[in-house]
Amino acid sequence: MTETPLSATAPVIAEDRSVTTSISIVRLLPLAALALLSGLGATAWIARAGEVSLIGFLRAEQSVVYAPHAGRMAAVQARTGESVKPKQSLLQLSDATLDQEIAVKVREVASLQAVLDQCRAQAEVQLSLERKSLDEGLLRTRLDSAKYLRDHYAANFEHVTWRNIGKESHTGRWLAASPDFLNQPERLFDTMANAPVIAPEEMRLSAIMRQELARNSAEATKAQSELCDHHISELQKLRQDLPDMIRKAAGVDVAEAKLAGATEQLETLNQQKASLSVTSPGYGVVGAYSKQIADPISAGEPLVTIHDRERPFVDVDVPSRQISKLQVGQTIRLDFAGEDRTGRVESISPQAHHRDVNSDSWVAVRIRPAGKLWPNLAINSAVAVRLK
Repeated sequence: MTETPLSATAPVIAEDRSVTTSISIVRLLPLAALALLSGLGATAWIARAGEVSLIGFLRAEQSVVYAPHAGRMAAVQARTGESVKPKQSLLQLSDATLDQEIAVKVREVASLQAVLDQCRAQAEVQLSLERKSLDEGLLRTRLDSAKYLRDHYAANFEHVTWRNIGKESHTGRWLAASPDFLNQPERLFDTMANAPVIAPEEMRLSAIMRQELARNSAEATKAQSELCDHHISELQKLRQDLPDMIRKAAGVDVAEAKLAGATEQLETLNQQKASLSVTSPGYGVVGAYSKQIADPISAGEPLVTIHDRERPFVDVDVPSRQISKLQVGQTIRLDFAGEDRTGRVESISPQAHHRDVNSDSWVAVRIRPAGKLWPNLAINSAVAVRLK
């Protein structure tokens, strides 16, 4: 028997041992991984022992937008899922009846405006003519007043002159004068003489009569002058009131009232048309529209919901037998499609409800965010709620 030398077999044995060791390690790796997963699973199972998993739904504070007026869906300015801000236009409604009423009212306003312009033009022409006539009357009356005033002063002066002559006649002495003095008393100073003479009785009586006549004439002219002044005041007041009188006579006030009423009605119709542009009540995300383009819409009908993603919450129904595990303010674990988050119980309904006849009773619970921000998932997405 031939023996192999030791120096030749040693490397072969060492190589076999290395291969065996590598194979052993490869076989042990799955076992180690399985053991690790089993340990993790056991740890998770222990951690979740006694935990109840329920399905809730992601919600957000929402505002329902209602149709302010009956009509049809004409256009959409903000699409579903789009972020909007307050007063931003969401959709446009149309109302053929309202458009027709506005067109008719516009024509009516234009017609009434033309009538008003015509009345105002007629009033301006009439006012110009009447003012001219009044001004002429005022001028004539002022001239008459000046004439009567002049006559009044002249009669007054004559009255005073004859009164003084009458006083001189009582003294028994008279100034020398020509016989024409009684007809021309203004020549009194031209006929003065140095030697006084006795005045005849006829001259004295005539002087008294002329004095009374002058006094009467002065009073008459004064009364006529006062009547002229009164007439001037009336004409001036009439001239001041003339524009309003002419406006009423020409129908300007009536035309203005009709135009104002029609304009107010047109403004009301335009406001109704403006209200057909439905706007967002606040910040949020546009939900699904309940109507499509050209669909008829009734007044007060809900059109779309605006969701406020800044204020999310989760609604979940908890079995009434499990509700004792919850209390307001308690922290809850939530699973958002594989992402763990926490929430805090905001409210627990005081009354249970039934989903169907054969099911148990459930209690509605609302959960608000707590801790790390929740993922930005679609509204109404399912969320796992874990209760211990």
